[in-house]
Amino acid sequence: MVDLFRQRGIESLADTEACVEALGSEKLRAEFAARLKTFLASLDTVLPRPEGLPYSGDAKRLAYIHARARNRYKDIPVLGKDVGAKVRRLIDDHVISLGIDPRIPPIQLTDIEFDAHVSRAASDRAKASEMEHAIRSHIRRHTDEDPVLYRKLSERLNEILRTLGEQWNEVIAQLQQIIDELRSGSAGAPDAPDDLPGHCAPFLRTVLDVVCAGQTPAPAVLLRLKDVTVGLVEQLVQELQGNRGIWSPNKRADQDNLNGQLFEHLMRLRPPLVDADLAGVLADRLMEQARASHDRLMQV
Repeated sequence: MVDLFRQRGIESLADTEACVEALGSEKLRAEFAARLKTFLASLDTVLPRPEGLPYSGDAKRLAYIHARARNRYKDIPVLGKDVGAKVRRLIDDHVISLGIDPRIPPIQLTDIEFDAHVSRAASDRAKASEMEHAIRSHIRRHTDEDPVLYRKLSERLNEILRTLGEQWNEVIAQLQQIIDELRSGSAGAPDAPDDLPGHCAPFLRTVLDVVCAGQTPAPAVLLRLKDVTVGLVEQLVQELQGNRGIWSPNKRADQDNLNGQLFEHLMRLRPPLVDADLAGVLADRLMEQARASHDRLMQV
């Protein structure tokens, strides 16, 4: 466990922030989590024999690093039941005493306490890292609902980090702008006409992505695609609300039927909007998006 950090120039587990920053690599986080569980399970086997006591301090420090990294990167699994009861009490009491409850899920950017959490970061670099990974977590959780929007946001995030490097004040300002847009729901506003119903906007972005292949459509084309999208979404809403269990595994035939309806809708358009191959691609993507957006569409 210690060598994971020594190999990256960190000599002391007491340097918590340096350890958390070193875990910026997703591969290293996975290795860290796996080794930590093995170490803690071994320690639980030895305790309360005195031979285990010299390792209890490292167990506490590593558990705190795990908790901090889990809160920051939001993709590290919680230490589960494979950690024994003796060690569980040891590390939970320690981590809670330092202000983190391992039983509470990591703070997300939409949580009320997120800003206060970020403000407590040890440095501007740590603050930027907290914000970056909160955005990445939000993207992972919602990308299936609006794939085009979140793909563009991910690209925008990567570009900010690439171009600004260690200009932390500017990085923080740019990341705060993304967070504000996500909180207000304005992140994708420029992509959709003002009179488009909000629940249709993510689907319009998908239609534009398939039909226009990244090109900006002419105003008349955008107007037509808006009308087509509204018609497709109305079809989805009608079917989902009339067949509430449509995504159940035993209703695959109903899912195929709805997919076919979307395909036929696209093929009947005159003048044609897409060829048969693209109509199939678009129908499939709209189906997956409708599955991810089921709860929202049920409330329309």
